[in-house]
Parts: sequence; structure tokens; C-alpha cells
Amino acid sequence: MTKKNILIVEDEPFLGLNIKQKIESFGFHVIAVVPSGDEAFQIVSEKVPDLILMDINLEGSLDGIETAESLREQFSVPVLFLTGFLDETSKHRINQNSSYAYLMKPFSTDQLKEAVSGFMT
Repeated sequence: MTKKNILIVEDEPFLGLNIKQKIESFGFHVIAVVPSGDEAFQIVSEKVPDLILMDINLEGSLDGIETAESLREQFSVPVLFLTGFLDETSKHRINQNSSYAYLMKPFSTDQLKEAVSGFMT
């Protein structure tokens, strides 16, 4: 069985590395950890991941939801948003698409594993 590929889009380097280590401990492969939507586009155009873990607040001009919508239109990649704050507008934008889900920070390793595994079945 081949390992599932995951892209992490997180603008806090320490948190991105921490999530990467957890994801790899679950047996998945992290293709990259990037801080912005622009860099996410670069990576996805080269190697389309099975799942993107995306912070909502990112470096650059696009937020995580805008980035996810553009990526979905071009590549049909599911997105799990990881966020510390979710207002009603953002929650509504996420809930409009069945290939999106979210996990509130701080989350436990078990919560992350369960959320990611839900996309990988």
C-alpha cells in the first residue's frame, strides 16, 4: 500500500513542523510544509496531494479558504482546515463544501489522527 501524501499549509513554522511530525507518525507522507497559498499552489501543481491541512490565516494575499477554493477548482483536493478562530462567515464558507472539514486549535494528537484518517478511507 502506498503512503498517502499530505500537504501542510501553516504560517507558524514551529506548529507546521509539529503537525508534520504527528502526520508522519500516523504513517502518512508529508510532501511539504508551506506558509502561504502561493507556495501551496506551486507544490500542488507539481504533486497533487491526497489531502491538504490548511490554516485559515496565512501569509500572502489569500486566506486559507480562498486558497482551498482555488485549489479545489483546479485539482479537486480535499481540505482539512486547522484554525484557532472560526467566525460564522468562515464556518459557513467551509460548510458549503463537502470536501472540507475543520479542526479547532488546540487539538490533541488523537483528534488530528481521527480527522485525517476520516479523509483517507
